[in-house]
Amino acid sequence: MLDVKDADTDDQLRALQHCVESNYKEFLFACGGTVPISSEHQEYPGPMSKGTASCPESASSKSSSPTSGAHPLVTLRWDPKDVSTPASQSKLILPIEETTAGNLKHLLAEMKPATFGRGGEDVYDESYRKASKLEPQNFSTNFCPYSTGIIGAISQLLLPNPKFADQRIIKAELYKLNVYTGPSGHFRSHVDTPRSRSQFGSLVVCLPVKHEGGALEVRHDDEVMKFDWGSTSEQPELQWAAFYSDCEHEVFPVQSGHRITLTYNLYATFNSIQRSFNPLNNAQTPLDRDIEALVRDPTFLPDGGYVGFHTTHTYPHNDSEGCLEDTLKGLDMVIWRGFQRLGCGVCLRPVLQPTPYIDVELPFMLGRTFELKTMDGEVESIDEWDAIVRYDWGLEHLSVEDITWLNKPTLQTKKAAFAYTVYGNQASSCLAYTVCAIIVSVPKINEGKRANLETTFDVDVVVEEEDWEKRSPWD
Repeated sequence: MLDVKDADTDDQLRALQHCVESNYKEFLFACGGTVPISSEHQEYPGPMSKGTASCPESASSKSSSPTSGAHPLVTLRWDPKDVSTPASQSKLILPIEETTAGNLKHLLAEMKPATFGRGGEDVYDESYRKASKLEPQNFSTNFCPYSTGIIGAISQLLLPNPKFADQRIIKAELYKLNVYTGPSGHFRSHVDTPRSRSQFGSLVVCLPVKHEGGALEVRHDDEVMKFDWGSTSEQPELQWAAFYSDCEHEVFPVQSGHRITLTYNLYATFNSIQRSFNPLNNAQTPLDRDIEALVRDPTFLPDGGYVGFHTTHTYPHNDSEGCLEDTLKGLDMVIWRGFQRLGCGVCLRPVLQPTPYIDVELPFMLGRTFELKTMDGEVESIDEWDAIVRYDWGLEHLSVEDITWLNKPTLQTKKAAFAYTVYGNQASSCLAYTVCAIIVSVPKINEGKRANLETTFDVDVVVEEEDWEKRSPWD
């Protein structure tokens, strides 16, 4: 842990730091499950989805569990390249029926090699990824992730924030149909690039087609979750996994058969009409209780001050628009929510270590998001470097030294902030990196209690952006 001010008397702070450390790996970064499939053709409360998966009125993204009963047989239809192809040859019923069994080869023939992103370009390299794809505008399916209750489960397991329980919904955007074919279909370890700042994760649904191998492994830090969807169940079923967008994941080689999946991008969106209950009692977790004890302790920051927490997940914190608070994940969301519900001001800020020199340690610098700009100039000392970066990037009134930190930064969450050139025997181009931090403004003690601190947990405390830039929100 980082050193804290008045550490001898801050027993509550030490308790919270210990709780943060012990709970660090207890939060989910992925989840999954199965949906049984019936052997009958029947109507199902979900339209044939093409492109964005729509949410029917009867299916809420806040459902607490999948709908009762089994999913009907899954139907896939696609647009053939040859317009003269009969419609009967452009349809596949899963689990595969005799009437459409021959159409699997027609589907495979319509697909294109799957690429992956590298350096802003789409790259095709079978040594890294061997799979095929079909774009969402070229096929449709009767599968609906809302009606099955999958989106409801994801909402409660990966985005359990009561502040937005009444308005926030998850938008599942159909992204690709992928096929990994044995004996060598695979996708080496990688991290997806979010499509927008509101994207928080991905959903992969494995369709009921016989195959062996092709397990999906999802990793965050040293933790691993593995989803093995090979043909082991006697009863046909849909299998799925959802995970945060900053998680490393890998598809191991398919040994035989065809591993067919639907992939969805998951976005946090708002709908003022959508209403639902939130069954999670967020004030009863040990971490929430420790946060409350710390804030209500009159000996902790009696004159007010700041608490900092380096996030455990990666966010687009250097973008000009910043990241959305409702896309915070796991422990990060618990910390944000825990302080906010007590009336403390909270914000997200990038934290930069501004020295380009290896053997010199400088404190991290708290800053703003960068505007796109070019600076011409030279610096010959660390003091000059520090002054320039603070002037163009640092906050005016608040420095890292003013903050009581709960944890150390996780370097896996770093993002490139800006580029610079170092001159010695030869010029070298370098990148400066930042990590994301939650900064909490704790009100001062006034007449035995925190000023501005509400007694209700439902208060929304709004701290304007310029307040963080120029002065303390509680001055």
